[in-house]
Amino acid sequence: MTDVVVVGGGPAGSLAALTLARRGVRTLVLDTKRFPRDKPCGGGIRHGVYRRFPDLADYLRSTVAIHEIRRVLMESPSGASVLADGGAPLYLTLRRTEFDAALLARARAAGAEVREGARVAEVLRSAGGVTVRTVDGRAFAAKLVVAADGVNSVVSRAAGLNRGFSDETLALDTMEETDLAPADPETMYVAYGYKGYPGYGYVFPKRDCVDAGVGFLLSFFKRELGGAPYAHHARFLEEARARGIVHGRSNAANFKAYRLPLGGPLPRTVADRVLVAGDAGGFVNSYTGEGIYHAMVTGEHAGVTAAEAVASGDGSAAGLARYESRWRNEIGRELADSLRIQRRLFTRPRLADAIVRAAAADPKLCRLLARVALGEEDFSKRRLELALRFLLARFRRAPSARRGAG
Repeated sequence: MTDVVVVGGGPAGSLAALTLARRGVRTLVLDTKRFPRDKPCGGGIRHGVYRRFPDLADYLRSTVAIHEIRRVLMESPSGASVLADGGAPLYLTLRRTEFDAALLARARAAGAEVREGARVAEVLRSAGGVTVRTVDGRAFAAKLVVAADGVNSVVSRAAGLNRGFSDETLALDTMEETDLAPADPETMYVAYGYKGYPGYGYVFPKRDCVDAGVGFLLSFFKRELGGAPYAHHARFLEEARARGIVHGRSNAANFKAYRLPLGGPLPRTVADRVLVAGDAGGFVNSYTGEGIYHAMVTGEHAGVTAAEAVASGDGSAAGLARYESRWRNEIGRELADSLRIQRRLFTRPRLADAIVRAAAADPKLCRLLARVALGEEDFSKRRLELALRFLLARFRRAPSARRGAG
């Protein structure tokens, strides 16, 4: 018997396992795949990950081909655009194949046991602990389980925390990590409300490749678009190529489509002997689609809380409740704000146009908007400044627009 079984070896599971192992807790990680493994994802994370996890910063820099992004080209549904240049790096891009393997290796080196090729089929809870069963009949007993098994989490369903994300809370995202060449290796491109749809398009330069794709709210895609996701993906990339944002053509062999939770965290992320982290708990910025950072944060908090529960012998939902307090105190407001922004901007293309045009008229607004969008500034703390700069920029533009009309 082990103390904690962590289901899923991605960023959330690896950080949970690393945190537990460093505290001397017997930890077993189970993952369906064998690492290094591919993971559908845009592969972008905020630069602030270095500040948040200083003990991992040098390790990641030395083991993963991380690329720094200094400029963001933001485009509105009408085609208006603005280039935000922060001077210092704004964002990081990377290959999940390398990044996830590096984090899992770190957890293993700290003492966590890792079993790959172990697909979890069932989780049984009792007063004394949990039993995790895999499809090949193996059973693993533990005191607690951390669910870090993604959007289709088996563990969160078994614990009664999630019956499955609805179409209204999911995005259909596409990605192609391929040999396309960016027009500018230090500039990422984001089209908010691509074609006026509730979604986005993106081009992320990486160290030795480009990752690009589109995302649509799944309910909208099924209702209004339909068809093969690749057709919409290829159309976006062809438009980006025609405009000089990327050079080269799409390669269907590198295409992947996946679902991303964009409806905010689950109402409850703990149950008796269970904690839920990462995508399994809906921990994704609903506006930008970024989830790696939030997976790492919730994984660490889950690990700390699980270690305390093992030490105290209290694995009840009440005993694990401090996990929810921890993640809410750190990222709860950001995730709630991101959901409000998504619901306003994705359904109001004219507002997105007005914001981008205002940012083009005010360099400070432009930089602030980019930093908020990329998680480097707190929206709630800068909301008043954003609103004032937006109104002033629109006021300055209005006289010139009237003169041009005359």
